[in-house]
Amino acid sequence: MQTTETRSLTSPAEIRANGDVTTMRGYAYRFNELSHDLGGFRERIAPGAGMASLERNDVIATFNHNVDQVLGRRSSGTLRVGEDEHGGWYEIDLPNTSTGRDLAELLKRGDVKGSSFTFRVGRSGQRRAGTDAETGLPIREITEMDVAELGPVLNPAYPTTDAALRSIEAVLGVALRAASPDDEDPGEEPDESPESTDEPAGGPDEKDPADEPDEHKNARALFRALITTGGITDGCNDPEREL
Repeated sequence: MQTTETRSLTSPAEIRANGDVTTMRGYAYRFNELSHDLGGFRERIAPGAGMASLERNDVIATFNHNVDQVLGRRSSGTLRVGEDEHGGWYEIDLPNTSTGRDLAELLKRGDVKGSSFTFRVGRSGQRRAGTDAETGLPIREITEMDVAELGPVLNPAYPTTDAALRSIEAVLGVALRAASPDDEDPGEEPDESPESTDEPAGGPDEKDPADEPDEHKNARALFRALITTGGITDGCNDPEREL
């Protein structure tokens, strides 16, 4: 089952004017860069992971993932997308609309600095890639993804849907720990996946859960609650979602 996920990147965008056309260029994602703690794991994108979908899909660009604030579309030629050695880039000819003009001004002022993209990844497009030596967290590597939408955002975050979390748990071969035993469902069966592994989440140097920082415990409790209640699919505009 494919689930929709959203990721963001804080990276300055270029903006330039050519006659009546104002164009912005940025990166939606970069290759081989580890995310921060996404609630019990870290993540990186392998080179070439999104190229096929960028060439195939009629990708749209929006501001803050708002479909009422469309900035460009690949099929119309107002949005150009691709991958280079650094990651997935996009270039938008900003529209002469209130959103386009306002965004151009915000970019010039440096008020908008982040980009984000929406994607789907199947089981064959993700794998566990060892353990992060710095944090002891398992690493999820995305090798193939289907990119549908991207663009600049005001407050970059790293939201993950509840359904995606269940898929990620299976791929990593671990369960995201909750803040306390009461947060776990003792009757819940772990997901099975051909790519799961019995390797411990933190390896031989994994710390005792009792020694975890409170913010890590709270993050795990939040993610467990999302799985139980149905979760939320997009929190990219909400600074409180940045865990």
